[in-house]
Amino acid sequence: MNHDYIVRMANQIGDALGINPDREQAVHDLADHLTRFWEPRMRKALFEALDGSAGRQLSPLVLDATARMRRPT
Repeated sequence: MNHDYIVRMANQIGDALGINPDREQAVHDLADHLTRFWEPRMRKALFEALDGSAGRQLSPLVLDATARMRRPT
């Protein structure tokens, strides 16, 4: 899967959810969205992008949401 496309999509969703003035809620909502609505291949590609050079293009909100997704529950 194209990492640039995944990064662009994640950032666009982050921009839409990032208008919430409560940053913690925005991070929660983004992590929830990516977990619930992105298929496993898309999430895998996002984490590959995060671990690779494409990860530098992820917004701070997406970085925080992916960190939350990786945290053990």
